Amino acid sequence: MENEERNENVVGEKKIEKKSLFKNFYPDYTFERVENITYDLLSKLGIKLVLMDMDNTLIDSKGEYTKELKKWIKDIKGKGIKLYIVSNSFSEKTVKRIAKELGLQYFYKASKPSLKGFKKVCDNFPDIKKEEILMIGDQLFTDVWGGNRFNIRTILVKRVNKKEIILTRIKRPFERMILNHYYKKEENSEKCRV
Repeated sequence: MENEERNENVVGEKKIEKKSLFKNFYPDYTFERVENITYDLLSKLGIKLVLMDMDNTLIDSKGEYTKELKKWIKDIKGKGIKLYIVSNSFSEKTVKRIAKELGLQYFYKASKPSLKGFKKVCDNFPDIKKEEILMIGDQLFTDVWGGNRFNIRTILVKRVNKKEIILTRIKRPFERMILNHYYKKEENSEKCRV
């Protein structure tokens, strides 16, 4: 049953089959921003643990986040869902600061899409099953692919701003190619694209 669910992609209220060369990079959901992800969706999916990328997902290039994000985190945590930053950043100082300000736990130097970070974090929650875990991030080749490889649900959000490190900028055209293919699979092209 779990494998059947992982082979479907829900876009808004529509489902599309993941039958593509690029399916390993397809998110289960797409949203403009983290704050747009509703508790109702998380509850419907039975999510108990949300893993979140930090750079360009939660914060901009200046290390700033919105009041709306802080409120979203407070609301989701208040409803009993655990939230955890899983970042590829090498700067523990920055990750620790953001995690502390937002009231989150964190794991840095996660090496996504490697499974190392996912496993380390999930070892802290032995009672939570993979089908109860969700990964949110702004990059297909790290956040989404890593989450898909770990066999958890994934959400792709639009990056917070356009300023990015060179390695990420190099990958973006390839991401666009995959996303174009992803959206072509959708029957109705009215979907808001990230």
